[in-house]
Amino acid sequence: MTDTGHRLPLWVRALIVLCIAAEAVLTLADLAGYPQLRPAAFMLGAFWSPLLMQGVGLYPAQGVTMFLTYGLLHDGMLHLAMNMISLVAIARELTRMIGSRAMALTYLTCQIAAGLLFALMQPQAGPMIGASGAVFGLAGALVGYATVNLTRRHKPLAPLIRSVGLILLLNVALTVMMPSIAWQAHLGGAAAGLLIGLALGLRKG
Repeated sequence: MTDTGHRLPLWVRALIVLCIAAEAVLTLADLAGYPQLRPAAFMLGAFWSPLLMQGVGLYPAQGVTMFLTYGLLHDGMLHLAMNMISLVAIARELTRMIGSRAMALTYLTCQIAAGLLFALMQPQAGPMIGASGAVFGLAGALVGYATVNLTRRHKPLAPLIRSVGLILLLNVALTVMMPSIAWQAHLGGAAAGLLIGLALGLRKG
């Protein structure tokens, strides 16, 4: 394995830049006395569950494009930092395991799955924003792939179980401290990612 496996893929770096740029614009607008820009951005780009049933948004195909745009928006620098730091940590390891292209498809699939489960469990909710559903998806893929790999090599699963337990504990704690967190999206992304990771691990074998 060359050292490229330990570097962030170009698409991950581009995604981070887009998320930071979006939050920087909204934060600067708040500081400059234009706080209405943030709710306007949420109206246009956040995930709104009712759009899946009603099919009518503020612009054509909003019910489709929101699956892509909601992951670029965050509710402040803390929310953004938590997601981007997690993305970097997970992406570095997962790239080494499954490669950049497979990880990009996993990220996109998990972001869609996160939105779908959120809409199913909260059909009248919105706005829902943030990259955490897709990031949880990458974490699930890492767990699934690593489980297959460790089992095949007869390696102990205890370190992996401890890591997963820590992630779950952190998620529960964050949900308690921040009730606005869309745990349904986290669950949808993680479940989709776990299945993808298991499938990729079994296929490689």
